[in-house]
Amino acid sequence: MLRRTLLLGSPALALALSGAAAQDADACDDPTVVLALDKDECQARLLMRAATLAERSGRLVEALRLTQAAYELARRSASPYAEAPVAYLAVLCSEYARQRHDVPMLESAHALASKPHGRLLRDGDLAQLRLQIALLTTPSAAAELARLTLDVWWRPELMLNDGTWHWARGGFVVKSLEALILGGYLAQARELADYFSHHPETFTAYEALRWEWAAIRTRLYGSLAERRAFRRQACRRGYVRQAVVAL
Repeated sequence: MLRRTLLLGSPALALALSGAAAQDADACDDPTVVLALDKDECQARLLMRAATLAERSGRLVEALRLTQAAYELARRSASPYAEAPVAYLAVLCSEYARQRHDVPMLESAHALASKPHGRLLRDGDLAQLRLQIALLTTPSAAAELARLTLDVWWRPELMLNDGTWHWARGGFVVKSLEALILGGYLAQARELADYFSHHPETFTAYEALRWEWAAIRTRLYGSLAERRAFRRQACRRGYVRQAVVAL
C-alpha cells in the first residue's frame, strides 16, 4: 500500500489529531497523517515528500532542488518545521559530495548542518546529522555514530518520530547504517546490524523501512549473487537508493 499524505489546514483539527497520530506512527503499517498549520508549511511538507521519493529513486539533483524549495517556503512561514528541510538539504549535499568528490558541496553540507538548533529536531537527530557528514572526512565519526545510534534506540526521546523527520526508531537506525555502509565503514555497520538483528520488529513499521533494512542485511550478509538479485528487485520497485546500498 502506498503511503498517503493528509494535510490538515485547520489548526484546531491538527492539534486535536496530533497526539494520536504521533503515538500511533510507530505501530501503524502505513503512516498517513502529516500535520501543518499554514499554507507555506503545507507546501513545504509536500515538497519534502516529493524530495524523499526522488532520492529513493536515485534522482539526487531533483531531490536537492525540491528540498531547497521546501526550505525557502518553510523559512518564509517562520515555522520550526524549517529545520527539517535544511537538515535534509545538508544530508543531500553530503551525498552529492560523496558521489562526485565535490569539496565545495561538502562545505555547504557542513554549513547547512550547523543551522538547526533544536527548535524541531532533537539532540539525537542533530548529532546524527553532523556525524553522517563527518564520516566523509573523519574516520573516528564511525564509532561515534554507532554509539549514538544505540543510545537513541534505548532513549527514543532523543529523536523526533512523529513523521516529520522519522516515523519510527528503526528509521533512525537505518539512516546510520546506510551512512556507514556508503562511507565504507563496513566493520562498524556489521557490528551495529548484528545487534539489531535481535530486534527485527524495529524494522517492520512501514514498507520503505522494511526495504531499507533488507538492503542493509543483504549488503552485510548476502552473497554477491544475492546482492545482485536484490538490486534488480529493488530497482523494479523504485528503491534505487536501497539497490546501491545493497551492492
